[in-house]
Amino acid sequence: MGWDEKPGNNDVPTPVMVDVGDHALYAQVQGKGPTVVLDCGGSGQGVGTWGEDLERALAECATVVTYDRAGVGRSGGSQARTVAEMADDLRRLLHALNLELPAVFVGWSYGGLVAQSYATRHPHDVAGLVFVDPTATGTPPGSALVRDLSFLLAPRLLRLRAMFGGTNAQPLRELAVTLTGMQNAMREVAEARQESGLPPVPIRVITAGRRPRMPKAHLEHLNADHRALAGQSPHGQMMVAERAGHQIPFEQPEIIVQAVSEVLGLPPRAQKA
Repeated sequence: MGWDEKPGNNDVPTPVMVDVGDHALYAQVQGKGPTVVLDCGGSGQGVGTWGEDLERALAECATVVTYDRAGVGRSGGSQARTVAEMADDLRRLLHALNLELPAVFVGWSYGGLVAQSYATRHPHDVAGLVFVDPTATGTPPGSALVRDLSFLLAPRLLRLRAMFGGTNAQPLRELAVTLTGMQNAMREVAEARQESGLPPVPIRVITAGRRPRMPKAHLEHLNADHRALAGQSPHGQMMVAERAGHQIPFEQPEIIVQAVSEVLGLPPRAQKA
């Protein structure tokens, strides 16, 4: 589709390049109904990463939007340096697409940071929030030296793996950029949440029921942040994906459909498993 064309509301996923100023974003729209925006994890490639089954189920009751962040996947521009820049870029995309607002924002992993930033900066655009095992905000516990070394080493290892090529080379390089700025991103969103808070809209925080082994302090930090996130609204609730690890969209997608349906205020008979 051309840069100035708008996707139609239909059941077939519609890819589109959208001019948002000095670059274009690659997005995909499908379904009919209220707008539901899916914001992906740290690699930034959102189109095609949530799983067809989940997107199809959500599209039965909503207009579902996925997109690649700037400088990632098929989108133009450079990767944003702050989460606020990512949130503002997303807002330009949604307005350029002439989609119905306010919308429900679904943030998975790092996408939870973007959704929170969006909600603090543009609360009137937000009808509800669903967080899928979101990245914890603030400063993780433990040694600052060890933490700094970890975030220094991990991107280098990803870039080394990308040197061997293959279909994952580009996502690995893009994820490396994200991890380089991860600590700043976590602090940025924690400060924004403290200063502005999230709007009093329905919130669901889906936490993984099956986690890999991690130090007790880190697990407590993650769980505490998830509880605090749900507590940002009088309409917030925690949900546990008992059968899933971090890959909830693939391991237990029905709990995401349930959460989105609840936030949309759909009757139980309209919810899809």
